[in-house]
Amino acid sequence: MNRFFKWHEEMIEKISKEFNLTKYQMMILTWLEGILIGVLICKFVF
Repeated sequence: MNRFFKWHEEMIEKISKEFNLTKYQMMILTWLEGILIGVLICKFVF
């Protein structure tokens, strides 16, 4: 499980450097992504 967390952290750092995003901006984007996925799941599943 630690390998997964390390891999995930490295991927986040790589993407944030590639798109020149701060950790705060990444947090907002992932929050919005979660909301969008939640809405899509509710729309097509329920």
